[in-house]
Amino acid sequence: MRKLFLLFVFIGLLSSACKTVHQTKTRVEGEKTSTADLLKKLEQPDIPYKWFFAKAKIQIEDSHNDNTVNAVIRMKKDSVIWISLNALVGIEVSRMLITPDSVKMLDRFNKRYYARSFSYVQQMTGVDDLNFAQLQRMIMGNDMQAMDPTKTEVVKTDSSYQVNSHESQIESVIWINALNFTMAKKELKNKVINQSYEMDYDDYRLLADRLFSYRRRVRLATKEVYNLNIEYQKVTLDEPQKFPFNVPDKYLVVKPETKEEKK
Repeated sequence: MRKLFLLFVFIGLLSSACKTVHQTKTRVEGEKTSTADLLKKLEQPDIPYKWFFAKAKIQIEDSHNDNTVNAVIRMKKDSVIWISLNALVGIEVSRMLITPDSVKMLDRFNKRYYARSFSYVQQMTGVDDLNFAQLQRMIMGNDMQAMDPTKTEVVKTDSSYQVNSHESQIESVIWINALNFTMAKKELKNKVINQSYEMDYDDYRLLADRLFSYRRRVRLATKEVYNLNIEYQKVTLDEPQKFPFNVPDKYLVVKPETKEEKK
């Protein structure tokens, strides 16, 4: 479950790592839509919320295992992310509490407790400029960053816009539905640490008068290849949530292993 936790967080970090891009030319084919106008449309406002609650089913497949867990996700905007992962029989296997400056996890299976600063997540994923807000935007499915129209390449196809960009570290290709300007697919490659990430967004439905993707498919290639299918089954906004997190006395407290983790 610790690996699953880091995988979940890594998806958030890498999917949010595409920022203002550099050293590309502007090109738009097909419709006479300026790149500036298109990018403005892509910067959809966040779904407004203070409290967030969701139930989801997550299938995780790698070269050794194929597991399915049920997830309960609770958030208070800009404050807390709380995640409970449960086996299909209803037994909780892991609980996580993420704040802007800390990460805590209960490993129910091995009866262990992990407590780290937020910098631990940056260290494990290699994304030094991660922030808490990026993780919350990833969960909400709205992680498009502002782009400079003079430094972005956009290609119009029959049904979508293809947005190409690259930095010194990250290369990305994003496909946007031409009908409603929702994100259909994203591909990212980190050339420095040799990792790649793909996510497909599907099953968009209205949530607070905005479109929210209820089904997402993920492929993450690091030293191993992970495939995830994420299906949101219930999503509720602005109902106050609780974030219980009690460490049983018998749990082993796993201390940081490196100086960087202790920060």
